[in-house]
Amino acid sequence: MQVSRLVCLGMLLLAVNACGFALRGSEQAALSFDRMTVIQPTGFYPLADPLAQVLRTNGVSVPEPTATGDSAGAASATEGYALALGPETLEQRTISINTRAGAGQYELILSVDATLYQHGTLIGGPQTITTRGNFYEDTANISGSNSGRDLALEDMRRALAEQILRQLQALNL
Repeated sequence: MQVSRLVCLGMLLLAVNACGFALRGSEQAALSFDRMTVIQPTGFYPLADPLAQVLRTNGVSVPEPTATGDSAGAASATEGYALALGPETLEQRTISINTRAGAGQYELILSVDATLYQHGTLIGGPQTITTRGNFYEDTANISGSNSGRDLALEDMRRALAEQILRQLQALNL
C-alpha cells in the first residue's frame, strides 16, 4: 500500500514537471552567451546591482559596469555582447486621496531604455522597458512612507532586471 502511494506520487510529480510547471524564480534562463558588458550612465545607477545579480544567477559573467555618456562609443570598444542602458525615468502619479484630501496612494512608473550591441554592432533596441508599482503614503508616519517607497522602488528594479533578462532570452542570440 505504501509503495503504491509513493509510485503514484512520483508519477504525479513527473507529470506536473513534464507539462512545464516550475515554481516562480526557480527555473534557469536559457541564454546562449556567457558574458555581458553593461554600459550605464555615469554616477550612481541603482539598476546596476539587480541587473548584474539576475544575469549572474543565470550563468552570465558581468564585469564591472562601464559608465559613459556615449553608449554607442563604449559598445564599440567592448568584445562580445554589450547592453547599454539609459538613465532611469521615474514617474509618480496620485491614485487615491486620503480623508484629509491629500494623496494617499501613488503609482510609480519606472522605465529605462536598453540597447544591445554585439562587437559594436547594434542588434537590438533601443527599447523602453517599463514596470509599475504603487505605495501608500501615511502623512502621520513620513519616515515609514519614505521607506515604503524605497522598498517599492527596489522591487520594481528587480522586476525591471528580470524583464531585461526575458527580452534577452526572446532575442535568441
